[in-house]
Amino acid sequence: MKGFPPPISLGLALLCAMAASLPLQAQSTAKPISNNPLVPTSWSFQCPPGTTCGTTGNWIPTISQPGTTRLWNAGTDWYILEPGSGTYNWTNLDTWLDLIATHQPTGAIYTFGHTPCYIASVSCAGNPSSASPPSDLTAKGSRTFTNFVTALVKHCSPAGNCVANFIKYWEMWNEANHPLYWTGTATQLYQMFKPVIPIIRANVPGAKVLTPPFAGEAQWAASWIQLENTNGRLSDIYSFHQYLWDQEPEQRMSIIAQMITAKNNNGWTNVPWLLSETNYDVNTYACAPQYTVDDCEGQLVRWHILLYAYQGGVGGAEMVGWYNWPSIVNGGYDTFYYTMMQWLAGSTFTASCSNSGTIYTCPLTESGNGASALIVWNTAGNSSYTPATKYVNYREFNGSYGGQTVSISPGEATTIGVIPVMFQTK
Repeated sequence: MKGFPPPISLGLALLCAMAASLPLQAQSTAKPISNNPLVPTSWSFQCPPGTTCGTTGNWIPTISQPGTTRLWNAGTDWYILEPGSGTYNWTNLDTWLDLIATHQPTGAIYTFGHTPCYIASVSCAGNPSSASPPSDLTAKGSRTFTNFVTALVKHCSPAGNCVANFIKYWEMWNEANHPLYWTGTATQLYQMFKPVIPIIRANVPGAKVLTPPFAGEAQWAASWIQLENTNGRLSDIYSFHQYLWDQEPEQRMSIIAQMITAKNNNGWTNVPWLLSETNYDVNTYACAPQYTVDDCEGQLVRWHILLYAYQGGVGGAEMVGWYNWPSIVNGGYDTFYYTMMQWLAGSTFTASCSNSGTIYTCPLTESGNGASALIVWNTAGNSSYTPATKYVNYREFNGSYGGQTVSISPGEATTIGVIPVMFQTK
């Protein structure tokens, strides 16, 4: 896998108001990733090179503003930052640091990967980087990698925006279970990271370390957890990737369940998890052609809701990262993503989503007023649904930013479909 604005909601407005008073050199005030309640950092975006955001010096050109950016395939990989031994090119990283500082509060994840050719243990064979371990890697680590990480965490842009102030989340080696990114063993990867994690923690106040983001292989994930359990814990957060491919979100949740089971069955029940990379298809970043426009729009929203509400929200995803953010614009999904954030920011899922046939219901407590609400959809298409009499209106996606609210009488039958609606008691 590769890798793997109009009025805003109350939660976002509060955070933006905080941002207005921050000097650019200030330490990031972005809230830690948190699932209950959902906060803007629960949504993440990624901008690969060649897109309209990131190393071009442009922020994401959308009304939707996820609160976290993941720096993977974003022009900041190891081989780009250190093209030669002890020779650093911080240009792209500086651009990102200045962007993140300007758009506070925004969280950031740095993801390691791509060994520079000069230190690769296997020839790059014409490629710009290698998936092999560094040639100086021993059981005590890699001096080259350790030096790079030390320089990285101590780096500040010319404008005075420092890595230690703005990058709080550190993800160990992208998709290390995929030979496209790592051809060494899991033990070698552990040996490489064991000496650098204390360096990150010593230099980055409040640093959180993420596992290597597993590309949907529960067995490899379990083996990594066992490696940490045996040799010493390195990570704080369990991270993995999963794309929809040509399946609907409700089908893909079986893979999510396998990945969470691998975590819980190996003593990490209380360890939070996140899906740091997702999209529709890993190659095209587009919804599968067999689906209607409505279903594609609905899938975007349903996928996030199912992930956040998993195991009653308390055990749900703390963050969901959308890889190749420009695909949100290209697919025409910005209004849906924005509206989803407006509905959910500050809200708390009170139980897992459940289904009766093809009808899914997800209960939550709303932001601000603490009122109960219920998100409902039907994967089979339009049908009639009669909500409980306590619901007095529903919110729907109607192609405009924020959607619209429709009043209903107690117990009034309502049409639902593949795009979720949210029934409200207030």
